[in-house]
Amino acid sequence: MDDLDGRVAVVTGAASGLGFAISQGLADAGVKVLMTDVDADGVAAAAAEVRGHGGEVEGIDVDVRDPQALERAAAHAVDHFGTLHIAVNNAGIVNGGPMWELPLEEWRRVLDVNLWGVIHGVRAFVPRIIEAGEGHVVNISSMAAFVPYAGVGPYTVSKHGVLGLSEVLKAELDATGLPIGVSVVFPGMFKTGMSPFGGDPSVVATNVLDAIRGSRLFVFTDDYERERVDARDAAIRAAHDHVL
Repeated sequence: MDDLDGRVAVVTGAASGLGFAISQGLADAGVKVLMTDVDADGVAAAAAEVRGHGGEVEGIDVDVRDPQALERAAAHAVDHFGTLHIAVNNAGIVNGGPMWELPLEEWRRVLDVNLWGVIHGVRAFVPRIIEAGEGHVVNISSMAAFVPYAGVGPYTVSKHGVLGLSEVLKAELDATGLPIGVSVVFPGMFKTGMSPFGGDPSVVATNVLDAIRGSRLFVFTDDYERERVDARDAAIRAAHDHVL
């Protein structure tokens, strides 16, 4: 999708952080954006800010844990803007603690948003993108899909799931013969609602737009943890070479 001007996108978790930056980047490129977030006041204010910079956007409250809420968001995008080309499944949360001590409710809370939220998004958005005949799906994963950070087990499991889901989704969409791309994004440390420290989220937005235009599957946004990722890859290759 080289020319994004006039396209239509939905972004989840768009009230702040990466979702807001991606929404702003898309709007700057001429994309009409439905910004969604569980924080109704926050997403309304975020949409107003993007409109203040000239973007054609609307903000609505959506809880990605609710599949019907995402169905309504997808239908709203088509009703309001006429079609849907781009879906950015970004909403995410994190918790902390040894995985054997975390209550099951905490496991479910993270998986419901980070993994099931993406599943719900795929089920709601992809059929509309197929109807449009072309488009792109962006799923936000994490460096946690490659690097084992102690204390964030549910988050890590969810982000591994997003990686696998995205790879299978690409294979399935490729089989349709339609020009619909998939990108899975692995941000390092950026300033978001989950982390007050790190880089400017606009860097992620720049990489996401480049991935949409170039139909790139794997999207690294920075060199964060490059050595640990390379070491993991080397260990996997060595283990594969050790088959008995």
